[in-house]
Amino acid sequence: MGEQATDGESYGVLVGWSHGAIGTRLDLKLQCVQSTRRKERGDVDLHHVLMTREQATILANYLFHLTEQTPPPPRRRGLARWFGR
Repeated sequence: MGEQATDGESYGVLVGWSHGAIGTRLDLKLQCVQSTRRKERGDVDLHHVLMTREQATILANYLFHLTEQTPPPPRRRGLARWFGR
Protein backbone atom coordinates (compact mmCIF):
# COMPACT_ATOMS: atom_id res chain seq x y z
CA MET A 1 0.00 0.00 0.00
CA GLY A 2 2.88 2.31 0.73
CA GLU A 3 0.80 5.05 2.35
CA GLN A 4 0.70 6.11 5.98
CA ALA A 5 -2.69 6.06 7.67
CA THR A 6 -3.96 9.39 8.95
CA ASP A 7 -6.27 9.88 11.94
CA GLY A 8 -9.45 9.16 9.95
CA GLU A 9 -8.11 6.24 7.91
CA SER A 10 -7.13 2.64 8.41
CA TYR A 11 -6.00 0.01 5.92
CA GLY A 12 -6.79 -3.66 5.90
CA VAL A 13 -7.65 -6.67 3.78
CA LEU A 14 -11.26 -7.77 3.43
CA VAL A 15 -11.57 -11.39 4.58
CA GLY A 16 -15.32 -11.78 4.98
CA TRP A 17 -18.67 -10.13 5.02
CA SER A 18 -22.27 -10.71 5.93
CA HIS A 19 -25.40 -8.63 6.13
CA GLY A 20 -28.49 -8.15 8.20
CA ALA A 21 -31.50 -5.89 8.31
CA ILE A 22 -32.16 -3.04 10.71
CA GLY A 23 -35.63 -1.84 9.89
CA THR A 24 -35.59 -0.71 6.26
CA ARG A 25 -31.78 -0.39 6.22
CA LEU A 26 -29.13 -2.96 5.41
CA ASP A 27 -26.31 -3.62 7.87
CA LEU A 28 -23.29 -4.62 5.80
CA LYS A 29 -20.72 -6.26 8.11
CA LEU A 30 -17.17 -6.17 6.77
CA GLN A 31 -14.41 -8.25 8.37
CA CYS A 32 -10.86 -6.97 7.81
CA VAL A 33 -7.40 -7.98 9.05
CA GLN A 34 -4.06 -6.17 9.20
CA SER A 35 -5.70 -2.89 10.02
CA THR A 36 -3.32 -0.07 10.82
CA ARG A 37 -5.37 0.68 13.95
CA ARG A 38 -4.88 -2.73 15.64
CA LYS A 39 -1.98 -3.53 17.90
CA GLU A 40 -2.06 -7.22 16.98
CA ARG A 41 -1.92 -7.76 13.21
CA GLY A 42 -3.92 -11.00 13.40
CA ASP A 43 -6.96 -9.35 14.98
CA VAL A 44 -10.09 -9.09 12.88
CA ASP A 45 -11.82 -5.72 12.65
CA LEU A 46 -15.59 -5.77 12.20
CA HIS A 47 -17.09 -2.73 10.50
CA HIS A 48 -20.84 -2.15 10.32
CA VAL A 49 -21.98 -0.02 7.39
CA LEU A 50 -25.65 0.97 7.43
CA MET A 51 -27.15 1.80 4.05
CA THR A 52 -30.44 2.00 2.22
CA ARG A 53 -31.37 -0.61 -0.36
CA GLU A 54 -30.77 1.99 -3.05
CA GLN A 55 -27.25 2.64 -1.77
CA ALA A 56 -26.58 -1.11 -1.70
CA THR A 57 -27.77 -1.41 -5.31
CA ILE A 58 -25.54 1.45 -6.43
CA LEU A 59 -22.55 -0.10 -4.61
CA ALA A 60 -23.23 -3.51 -6.17
CA ASN A 61 -23.52 -2.05 -9.67
CA TYR A 62 -20.31 -0.08 -9.12
CA LEU A 63 -18.43 -3.22 -8.05
CA PHE A 64 -19.76 -5.20 -11.03
CA HIS A 65 -18.62 -2.40 -13.36
CA LEU A 66 -15.24 -2.04 -11.65
CA THR A 67 -14.50 -5.78 -11.93
CA GLU A 68 -15.94 -6.04 -15.45
CA GLN A 69 -18.44 -8.66 -14.29
CA THR A 70 -22.11 -8.94 -15.07
CA PRO A 71 -24.73 -9.22 -12.35
CA PRO A 72 -26.58 -12.54 -12.09
CA PRO A 73 -29.97 -12.71 -13.78
CA PRO A 74 -32.93 -11.94 -11.53
CA ARG A 75 -34.49 -14.94 -9.82
CA ARG A 76 -37.78 -16.02 -11.31
CA ARG A 77 -40.63 -16.07 -8.84
CA GLY A 78 -44.00 -17.69 -8.64
CA LEU A 79 -45.52 -19.71 -11.43
CA ALA A 80 -43.10 -18.47 -14.08
CA ARG A 81 -40.35 -20.72 -12.75
CA TRP A 82 -42.66 -23.76 -12.88
CA PHE A 83 -43.56 -23.16 -16.51
CA GLY A 84 -40.09 -22.15 -17.71
CA ARG A 85 -40.81 -18.46 -18.27
